[in-house]
Amino acid sequence: MRKSGLSKIAVALVILFVIAVDNNLGLWKDDGRVIVNDVYAYYAYLPSVFIHKDITLDYLNYSHVGDQFVIWPKLTPDGKKVITASIGMSYMYFPFFINANWIARTFGYPATGYSLPYRFALLLSNVVFLFIGLLYLRKLLVKYFSDLVTAIVILVVPLTTNMLWYIVVESPMTHVYSFALISVFLYHSDKWHERISLKRTVYLGLLLGLVALIRPTNILILLIFVLWDVKSFKELWQRIILYLNNWKLVLIMIVAFILVWVPQFVYWKMQTGHFFYYSYPDDQGFFFNNPQIFNNLFSWRKGWLLYTPVMAFALIGIFFLWKNFRKFFIPILVFTVFVIYVISSWWDWWYGGGFGIRAYIDLYGVFAIPIAAFLSWGFSLKRYARVVVLAVFLLVAVRSSFHHMQYHYGAVHWDSMTREAFFDSFWRMGASNEFPDLIRNPDYQLARKGIYKYADESDEK
Repeated sequence: MRKSGLSKIAVALVILFVIAVDNNLGLWKDDGRVIVNDVYAYYAYLPSVFIHKDITLDYLNYSHVGDQFVIWPKLTPDGKKVITASIGMSYMYFPFFINANWIARTFGYPATGYSLPYRFALLLSNVVFLFIGLLYLRKLLVKYFSDLVTAIVILVVPLTTNMLWYIVVESPMTHVYSFALISVFLYHSDKWHERISLKRTVYLGLLLGLVALIRPTNILILLIFVLWDVKSFKELWQRIILYLNNWKLVLIMIVAFILVWVPQFVYWKMQTGHFFYYSYPDDQGFFFNNPQIFNNLFSWRKGWLLYTPVMAFALIGIFFLWKNFRKFFIPILVFTVFVIYVISSWWDWWYGGGFGIRAYIDLYGVFAIPIAAFLSWGFSLKRYARVVVLAVFLLVAVRSSFHHMQYHYGAVHWDSMTREAFFDSFWRMGASNEFPDLIRNPDYQLARKGIYKYADESDEK
């Protein structure tokens, strides 16, 4: 049995680092720094149900634009308000919210859902789910890779990628929570294919339902489960036979999936008259006939691999899975192709304001596997080649971390970077005096139509 001391230490170091940074930043002390932007919609179900006792949102007073009223519901044709986000993130916040609500009422804080205890609880929830995600990712990786490789991956994924921003600054966003759920899903998928059981079938159904309820496109993780350990077309057929022979368990998994969604269906039916409802604005959707794959991966504005270059080793590592870890090759390759296509097809392929393409963060548990395969190959090389390969990996990881610091200090813009701005900031931690003149805002209105131009281009003509 492999020793796992280093990887356990790596998990502990990440959590201690995050707690130290959270304490240093003290965001929960600052009104308007935790529950902001998209989090209003993710969180809205909890104060609406447990504080205002009004899931219809009729309590909203738009003459007041303070914290608890900025929820941005979508209006139905008959004037009813529908929370834009699905209920999934409120599930994740719920245990922490209930305790914060008790603390607020007991110790005299405003029991509004937005005061200090609630903000602190949300940050705590992020740390807890990060720990769960790293714990299960470590349990999966250490089974197939050395403890040293596992430890490096555990450190690299949360600390040198754009995931770090959504751990310590915009903590209640969906990404760390989805990362945790998907990491747990991967672990139980591996166990299920080793020994099929009713308990794990239910786990997988519930996990998949929650993953999809938080971000529907993440249902693509089902591809990993279906293709797990499939190495050829012959084995794919055998896998289909396996599922047919276990059709009762497959049905149970589907039922478990649906159960997670039942409250959402009930809410939509109550507010709209339909069990299924597209709660996002009608002009926001996918352009599957116009995927911006190159821009999504490499653009100066927000390219995933440009601003989180260490993830290039995840794509490179897929090919190293073929030789030594073939059970992962087909599922991760197929999954990656579909994921890049779908993420690149969203109307706002840069995903609004934020650091890098944040939609990929949810999936870093999957991409950790090919990174581990790459590192395993690197450690298997002869001495001098090993030093060169691992040095390159380290330098790229450091560069990824540097981009994160640049974003924090304003040398990388949240949605308007250009080639000129990128190179102006290349060695800078903070923005230069010329930087504001080098960025260019995207035209969001045209983007909703699948047309991608800068906002100032119409003025130039």
